[in-house]
Amino acid sequence: MDRQRMHRLGRRLVKLSRQVHLEPQDVTPSPAEELILGDVMLYPGSAVADVVKRTGFTQGYVSKCVAALTDQGLLTTGVDPADRRRIVIEPSVMLVSATRRRTPPLTDVLSDALGGEASATEVMAMLDELAELLLR
Repeated sequence: MDRQRMHRLGRRLVKLSRQVHLEPQDVTPSPAEELILGDVMLYPGSAVADVVKRTGFTQGYVSKCVAALTDQGLLTTGVDPADRRRIVIEPSVMLVSATRRRTPPLTDVLSDALGGEASATEVMAMLDELAELLLR
């Protein structure tokens, strides 16, 4: 695999992942905002520094995105009761309920893209294996 093909594969995977969380009429957040939203959904109660560590974005960028997503009603922030100097980030009730209501299974998205459930299952297994290798 060459660099260009790897880049195209990454872009295609991002496009497919975006279909899992959105309906056609939804406003589409930027890929970075989606990554931050997904991180907060997986790790509610995280501090900005935690999100920075997991996403690889700078602290200033994460803070800016969190502020914008909070203004949009997708995230909430509050003071950490254990350390009053830290701000913790939570998914908003609106985000949690919208995600539950709208999220089709990834296998459905891949089945549509690949033309069948068998191919989707095979690709899911390969992606799991790749994630294990690259996300250590």
